[in-house]
Amino acid sequence: MLLMITAVGGCLMSPMSVPITYQPESNVTPVPGASSVRVRVVGEDQRANTNSVGQYDQQSVVTSNNVGDTARDAVQSELRARGFVIDNGPATAEVRVQVLRLNGHFISSLFYSSYTAELEMHVEVVRPGKVIAYAQSFDETATTHPAVFGSVSRDFGDALSGALEQGVAKLFDDPAFMNALLAKP
Repeated sequence: MLLMITAVGGCLMSPMSVPITYQPESNVTPVPGASSVRVRVVGEDQRANTNSVGQYDQQSVVTSNNVGDTARDAVQSELRARGFVIDNGPATAEVRVQVLRLNGHFISSLFYSSYTAELEMHVEVVRPGKVIAYAQSFDETATTHPAVFGSVSRDFGDALSGALEQGVAKLFDDPAFMNALLAKP
């Protein structure tokens, strides 16, 4: 009996791991002039606890991948799709993607349940000479409703991934972002 209590208690105390993924936009049109712009993208996870992304009931939820790297890769994929040259060396511009908050929670009632994730992301375009040509913060919320036989880990991860996708979409919908990348030094 004690062994069973310890085993169940151990399961509840070990964190649940969820994936955060990014699905690039499809049918993206290349931006005129983008092929002459070399961009370096830096992702920074500036959250106080870089492992935790929330809680499910009494269980801590952690990411199975690096949040800063995932945000960086998401922005890189969108820039590349628009024709920008991604370069880790000397670049025309540096895009700094800072994740300030990413967390989720589960809400359940007799008739309704959902996973809600919140993202706070700050993005800067830094030109040579450390000139900040663009700075904008994005606060996004994404909610998913679990399938009847869904996976808690997948549904929680889908909400977190949805918040990231919304943040990146808002960034690329901001004409000031493209203007900062395309401006001549």
